[in-house]
Amino acid sequence: MKKNGKNSFKKSVIFSIIILVITFVYAIIRYNVIKGIPWQDLPLFISNKAIALAAVVFIALSFVLGPLARVWPGIFTRFQYLRKYFGLLGFSLGAVHAFISLLIFTPAYYPRFFTDAKLNIIGELSMLFGVISFFIFLLVAISDIPSVERSMKYDAWLKIQRTGYLALFFVLLHVFVMGFEGWFKPETWPGGLLPISLIAFIITAITLLSKIVISLFPEVKK
Repeated sequence: MKKNGKNSFKKSVIFSIIILVITFVYAIIRYNVIKGIPWQDLPLFISNKAIALAAVVFIALSFVLGPLARVWPGIFTRFQYLRKYFGLLGFSLGAVHAFISLLIFTPAYYPRFFTDAKLNIIGELSMLFGVISFFIFLLVAISDIPSVERSMKYDAWLKIQRTGYLALFFVLLHVFVMGFEGWFKPETWPGGLLPISLIAFIITAITLLSKIVISLFPEVKK
């Protein structure tokens, strides 16, 4: 059993690395190679986009595995143990994204968010929704610490975990406000590749939709 557990964890780490590689390659191809953004912006500006997308992917996986396991237990139940792993990994990447964003959040990098060197309504709303989602996910992550989880009653712990869906809703608002103007101009997409903000929106929307659909079936509700 221990050997199988180690093998399963090893596979999950490999899967996580693959997701990170895909998000980085996509960001580099879209922005550096096709759009022509200078390579000097890769370490922070472009990497931050890839990290943000990876964070959304892992957090979405942590939430969607539960509903999938209740609908198709034969397929997804064996992956249930990965929910906490993906959730904590996604939150960690989200924290890195927030930190990098604070470092480079200037008119030079994000001109759409500023008017006369001051945050405009798009910039303020995007930052507000991002901050709210981060702190809700922080509470969820803290409740997942083994010592904290053991000290809580299950019902209280479960309520905190479910606030993660509220955080996902704010993520949805965060990326919508940030990029919706460009979503409706596919002719401006470098190489026809979807904006990373749109990909994050689609992934988050599917995750929330899966929760809504599952809630319509009482026999599989949590």
